Amino acid sequence: MKHYKDANNKLFGIANGQPVPAGLTEITKVEAERIGKLNYEKFREEELAQMDYVRQRLTAYPELGEFVDAWVKNDQAALEEYRRKCLAVKSKYPKPPGF
Repeated sequence: MKHYKDANNKLFGIANGQPVPAGLTEITKVEAERIGKLNYEKFREEELAQMDYVRQRLTAYPELGEFVDAWVKNDQAALEEYRRKCLAVKSKYPKPPGF
């Protein structure tokens, strides 16, 4: 098997004797491993950055006890205040696109 990359450093392994699509550049196995590691590290960084909004939201949401207390007391004003606080957190820490 030979190793190839495209202009975006996407890796391809093509069996010997198989046609090579246009736009691919042949690379060594060592270079393929290096690019693969870099691609993985970039993917992990992007994934962690997207997950960061979850951590931010979890620490910013109001205490669940506020909701339970308002619900048990059937306090519509307190329920609305809790809802407003939750929506403010969602607005401050929006989901990343495509998440």
